[in-house]
Amino acid sequence: MKSAYDVVVIGGGLAGLAAVTAARDLGLTALLLEKTERFGGVTAYSAGQLWVPGSSLERDRGIEDSADAGARYLERLGMGFAEAEHVRAYVDRADATLTYFQKLANMQLRIVDGLPDYYYGEFPDARPEGRLIEVDPYAGSRLGDWRERLRVSPHVQYRLTHEDMWALGGIARSHTWDRTLIDAREAEDALCMGTGLAATLLEAAIASGADLVGSAVVDELLADEGRASGVLLADGRRVDAHRGVLIATGAYDWDPRAMRGFEGIPGPESAAPPAVAGDHFRLAQPLGARIVSEPKPMRLGYRVIGRTDDGREMTGIFRAVSYPFSIIVNEQGVRFCDESFYPAIGHALKHIDGRRQAYENWPCWWIFDSRFRREYSFSGVTPAMDLPAEWGVVSAPTIEALAVEMGVDAAAFADQVARYNADCERGVDTQFGRGGRLYSQVSYGDHGAGAHPNLGPVAEGPFYAMRPRLVGTGIPTTGLDTDTTGRVLDHAGQAIPGLYAAGNSSAMLEVGGGYQSGIANMRSLIIAKSSMEAAAAG
Repeated sequence: MKSAYDVVVIGGGLAGLAAVTAARDLGLTALLLEKTERFGGVTAYSAGQLWVPGSSLERDRGIEDSADAGARYLERLGMGFAEAEHVRAYVDRADATLTYFQKLANMQLRIVDGLPDYYYGEFPDARPEGRLIEVDPYAGSRLGDWRERLRVSPHVQYRLTHEDMWALGGIARSHTWDRTLIDAREAEDALCMGTGLAATLLEAAIASGADLVGSAVVDELLADEGRASGVLLADGRRVDAHRGVLIATGAYDWDPRAMRGFEGIPGPESAAPPAVAGDHFRLAQPLGARIVSEPKPMRLGYRVIGRTDDGREMTGIFRAVSYPFSIIVNEQGVRFCDESFYPAIGHALKHIDGRRQAYENWPCWWIFDSRFRREYSFSGVTPAMDLPAEWGVVSAPTIEALAVEMGVDAAAFADQVARYNADCERGVDTQFGRGGRLYSQVSYGDHGAGAHPNLGPVAEGPFYAMRPRLVGTGIPTTGLDTDTTGRVLDHAGQAIPGLYAAGNSSAMLEVGGGYQSGIANMRSLIIAKSSMEAAAAG
């Protein structure tokens, strides 16, 4: 590490790796500082999707789409919180940015066949497939000695592509998978999903000649007459940045006070790496940075037994709540959402009943029956395994007896179960439309369930109930306010000279009050490129 560079990037996730790669391509000297020993950030833990409307991959496949249609989709998704200039910048730059990094980082990409937008069938500008893109399996050996410095997902099956998993029968039946392909991928150290995407950009950053430094904690930003001019590390070293500093440290998941305040509900935990702790606020606010918020849903999760992440207790994301033979109910024993669609769950969890001054649907119970237990794997637990005692699962031979164990109104709970079971017989959830979205069926259903991937009665005793946890995934409600090139704005709406933010450190003004998988990763690439172009231009 030298004492001065053109640009200094803080954070070794997708945005940071892409930024130093682009900086070097633009002729800038670049330093990346990552506070942990490993690179890849939240992206490495994710499914690794990129959301691009009107891409060259779609055109090559003859899929009809456009940036304009993508913009209309984002505007509808945003509920009035998305900002038009950010929406337009995203859709207008996405395809060109993807092409740029395909060439610069040798990214091998594929459309995720059969995977629709979240709101296909509901929003007129949604598409049934084509917009969601992932990397081909990546050979980990390409990283050489850096391979051990790559974060690897504890949450997704990173040896398989989406289509691989679906071909094997879907994640719900992972205990039945033929492991031939997985074993072959392990033998060759093939990396897919977010781990493969992060590995691709890590290799590109290394090849670019940028300096990558791990275990480097930044204490503060340096400023010269209001301009971000460098960084001061915790060990006392100072590094100057002649063209600018980019903050790409992620969100604030492991700061309990920030999570409670910004997410609007007490007690959330996180499935993100523990290093994601709100460093962007600490660093940027002394320079006058403004923060902005938009609503985002929470996820339901569970404690991962016997594993830690960088020494901290690990929390996983509950996908199993969308499988047949299960429902979610609140403290009154009543269903409150489409359990097959996590945004429906996540927004409903935050609803406050002002008459009672209490959250209407949190805490909640996840209910499942013996058929669910017999047929599905979930959260690493196969049908042959005992449920972990730490989960505190209660059980009873009848629905009425289970209500007593849960402490909910037995009549209301039994009525809800009976109503849901009757709807399952009809094949339509008349209360909340569970399983009505193609996205839910493809991504979160049992592909071998028969009548419906997300619907199945809770009818076979004994019955079980479990308290889920609230969990964040590094997709924040709140971030640094920026313009469309990533310049951080002050409280007057003016760009702070030399200061940029990308990835989950910056407010998600492209999607406002909604979310769509693949946007967080793609916006990281877009702003990484545009911010370095702005820094190069002076």
